[in-house]
Formats: sequence, C-alpha cells, structure tokens
Amino acid sequence: MYLTQQYADSFAPNAQNTQDLMAQHNMIYVVSGDLSVNGTKVAPDSAVYVEDYADICAGEQGAKIWRWTITREAERPLTLLRGNGVTSCLRLSRQVKMFELVPTSKWLFRLDRIVEFEGSTGLHSHPGSGIRCLLSGHLRTESDKGENTNNAAHGDVWYEEGSYPLISTVNSGEKATFLRGMILPPEYLIYGETATWIEGCKATYKEWKAHEQKLVVLR
Repeated sequence: MYLTQQYADSFAPNAQNTQDLMAQHNMIYVVSGDLSVNGTKVAPDSAVYVEDYADICAGEQGAKIWRWTITREAERPLTLLRGNGVTSCLRLSRQVKMFELVPTSKWLFRLDRIVEFEGSTGLHSHPGSGIRCLLSGHLRTESDKGENTNNAAHGDVWYEEGSYPLISTVNSGEKATFLRGMILPPEYLIYGETATWIEGCKATYKEWKAHEQKLVVLR
C-alpha cells in the first residue's frame, strides 16, 4: 500500500533543511520567497520533482513551500523537514485506493493547476487520485462515496479518489484557482484533461497549466 501526502514548510532567511526526505517521490512547489533545491533556484509559483533526497535552502528572503509525496504506507513515514529556522507540518495523508500500487509499477506523478474555475460541474470522475490545494476562491466538493469538502482559505487541501464520482461547485459570481497533485496512469503524460463526465455540465475554467510531471517507478 502507498500513501500520497501533502506538507507545508516555511524557511527563515538562509535556513536549510537538514533532514533527508523520507518519501520516494516528491513534488516541491514554491509558494513564495527565495529557494534552491539541490543547488538549482526554483522561482515562486513553480515546482520541481525530486526523488528520495533534496538539499533545500532558502535565500535572504526566506521561503514558503508546499510538498506532495508518494511513499510506502508500511514505512509509516512522516517526512517533516528539520533545521534552524525551518517549520514543517503534514496537512493531509491518504491511501490511494483506486489503483494497485505495488513495487516496480509505473505511474505519472503530476502537479498541475486549474485557473479560474467557475460555476458547478456535472457529476464526473478522474482516472487518478490526488490532493488538491486552493490558491484562491471558494470551492466545495460533494460525493456519495468519496469525501465532501468546503475549501475557502488560501492553502486549504482536500483529497479526491478519482474513481469516486463527485460534483465541484464555486460560489456564484466567484472563481477558484487550485493545484492538483495527482497519481495517474502513464498514458496520461500527453493529456491535460483528465475528467470523465457522467452527467450534467462540464467544468468551465480559464486555463489548465502543468507545473511539473514525471513518470515514476515505485519501490
């Protein structure tokens, strides 16, 4: 069994992580500030994939990051970052149920963004599961089998088990933008749209953006 998890980390100016990342696969998104990962600068509002190990250092402005991970449930990991001036917290952890995630299996690990989603979707599902994170707006999800959520603050997170049909709704007159850390079948490497519409209206949004994606092998 494997888990997908989401963390929020803050770095004071010039702070550095001194704890190895315990997760096999990691997506690191820079929310704000000045940050380098394994010696390469990562700009705010961008992401980088790393496997197993990451040397994470903040610059003079400090930094705030969000991390999505894939790791084995048997290891019971808590991949908090450590170091002077570093604070770290786990915000959401879920076992992926829709796939048989086993060692040597290959998957697409993707961090993408839905920009200015509005209105309400019809009933739909996805070919993969993952943790969403709200950047702006107010978004609710309703599902008979999956989780029901109400997300209104910057950084709110929720989980969607892709095989469980759901409806997503934004308040009238508002728009919502959010990130999606998803585990997908490898063939979706070339596809942006992942929803399968069951009934009702398709989602309306301004733009889809792929921040980072990587074909990964589980161990």
